[in-house]
Amino acid sequence: MNLNQKQLEALIAIASKKLGTTPQALEQELKKGTFDRALEGMPKPQAAMLQQALANPKIAEQILSSPQAKEIFKKLVGGK
Repeated sequence: MNLNQKQLEALIAIASKKLGTTPQALEQELKKGTFDRALEGMPKPQAAMLQQALANPKIAEQILSSPQAKEIFKKLVGGK
């Protein structure tokens, strides 16, 4: 799944609101490869699974390619 810049910005804006941070701060975390803010608010089992997925690009790609992930993304960007 390839996102254009506008879609990526929308996704970061939505995620930052849910995580209680600014889009700029979240984008910096993502660029650095740190996900402390996201992991803080998650239950430990889900946080561990997310860290494992992020550490393995093949797992992350499988997750993002799933029909569920695609449906969530469609809802986040307004069904486009």
